[in-house]
Amino acid sequence: MDFAKIVQDNINLRPHQIEAKTKIFDAWSKYDSVMLQMPTGTGKTYLFTSLINDLLCNYKREHKEINILVVAHRTELLDQISATLSRFGIAHGFIQGAREQHLWKRVQVGSIMSLLTDKNYYNVCRQRFDYIIVDEAHHSLADTYMKLFNLFPEAKKLGVTATPWRLNHESFLSLYQHLITSPQISWFINKGLLADFDYVSIKPNSEVQKLVNNSEVASTGDFSNTDLDNTFNNQRIRAKVYESYEKFAKGRQGIIYAINKRHAANIAELYSSHGVNAVAIDCDTPKEVRHDLISSFKEGKIKVLVNVDIITEGFDCPSVSFIQLARPTKSLALYIQQVGRGLRVVEGKEKTIIIDNVGLYNYFGLPDANRKWLYHFKGHEDVVHEENSRLFSNEGEFVAEVDESRFREDNERMMVVRGAQDASTDDSAEPKKALRQKMEIKEFSLCDYYLVRGTEMAFKVYPFVKKHGKSTEAVGNCVYEYNEKAKRIVFGTDTLKNHAIANTNIKLQSLLSFVAMLASISYDDILDISKLYPNVSQDEMTLFEMLEAISKYKKQ
Repeated sequence: MDFAKIVQDNINLRPHQIEAKTKIFDAWSKYDSVMLQMPTGTGKTYLFTSLINDLLCNYKREHKEINILVVAHRTELLDQISATLSRFGIAHGFIQGAREQHLWKRVQVGSIMSLLTDKNYYNVCRQRFDYIIVDEAHHSLADTYMKLFNLFPEAKKLGVTATPWRLNHESFLSLYQHLITSPQISWFINKGLLADFDYVSIKPNSEVQKLVNNSEVASTGDFSNTDLDNTFNNQRIRAKVYESYEKFAKGRQGIIYAINKRHAANIAELYSSHGVNAVAIDCDTPKEVRHDLISSFKEGKIKVLVNVDIITEGFDCPSVSFIQLARPTKSLALYIQQVGRGLRVVEGKEKTIIIDNVGLYNYFGLPDANRKWLYHFKGHEDVVHEENSRLFSNEGEFVAEVDESRFREDNERMMVVRGAQDASTDDSAEPKKALRQKMEIKEFSLCDYYLVRGTEMAFKVYPFVKKHGKSTEAVGNCVYEYNEKAKRIVFGTDTLKNHAIANTNIKLQSLLSFVAMLASISYDDILDISKLYPNVSQDEMTLFEMLEAISKYKKQ
């Protein structure tokens, strides 16, 4: 097949899907096996089904035979693929468990666990598949996939995944010769194709984060479930999980990720005792019961699903408006898959709230960080991802980018990492470039936790990205922005007045309170410039000067 001449039917495809499909056909002209990375919720299944439809139509036009196999590892994924094929009017058979087989159909949907069994092996070999498409292809380094690929060396292969990443940092090059990447999650959010989100997390120096950091690691490379259960499945920590839900997401519909069956059952029982319609679900829940529970959840009858390794891949419920992380993990792929369940767009949903009770942000950064997927695809270790933040444009202008939060940080274990509520921007006639040139741009570290950048007249505060609990040079999204044109903040010798100034702005108050804790000084002392800064001769100090003085105080 000359892929350059394939006629594409792109009706109902979005531009990013059309671009990805074109890149797949182009890559197949050079490589036998390629992988596509595309974020959760951006239409991977619909895309490769459209690609299958194009192949069938073009082969039929040229009077050529074609056999296509679509592979997945879970029933829910196979059902989703079958439903999408049916939407396109594509006849297909199943090679899965006890399902009746129709092997004469040109398209087969197969379970990787069933394809190579004694019952199916020879029938599968006789199919002589021309194309093999693997869903959730980050699993495809398993021996079963390798055996399948070796059975059909001449077939063109496509693996699709949101996360080309392995816990052991194994390279995918043994199966796939080329990686095609889509735009980052932040691009899809900006285009309105994924939901925006707010993010709250435990603090990096909290007791729970220390427990996570000290948890045992199993031979798989992830945390030991037994150790996690012993450490986190207790009434005190579960109570904090519920308190954070009540504070940040009460009344919303969402998903909680638990450690194991017992942990999930305990959390569901706790939420139910407070009047929240919550149920636990896991892989041992009977298929019929699981189907009924998920259907009730999608219909809004169940408010909270507490699950164990079920609602990660192939689950589609756009109305989910909060995700709660109660299970520590060292897996970036699992983290992205979990939070991705809450980023689907539906009318009336403004933002999803992500409540991180186990500090995954401190390991992986925000979900929309600019991931270097090609490095992971090749098996590189210790890849630092860039947070999706803009400091200054190429023209040197101070970019108006504000992430305001609705939440006040008064829970000792939870901090607001990001709030996506827009703040009004300055539309004054004076060019921002001229504003920047009035004063020298400064940049300094604040308590090794924040980066402050700007001038006394306009500056921003960014959190440093954490990797394995340690700061990196990369920064996250803006958590506080100051522009004196909107409101000038100056502190004087009257500490009561200084308190009143800080109390009028929740974000500022939260920032100063957290900085005081990091610097091991009292909040009252921070606002007493004569006591904290005895060498300062002036009777007043700008907010920028205060933060700069705190940074120097911390280093003394």
